[in-house]
Amino acid sequence: MSVNRRAATAFALAAAVPVVIGIIFTITEGRAFGAPLFWLSTGFLAGAWYFERKSAARD
Repeated sequence: MSVNRRAATAFALAAAVPVVIGIIFTITEGRAFGAPLFWLSTGFLAGAWYFERKSAARD
């Protein structure tokens, strides 16, 4: 597994944590508490996409 593919996997897994916490906060506290976590996870998924594309270009 290349370094970029490992980075993509780490970013994708890191995106899952804010999503789960964001769902819980949205249900218990309201949309204002969960929305920033969804934006954070979007950033992590963008990072995962970037590193996945970078690793595919190397292969």
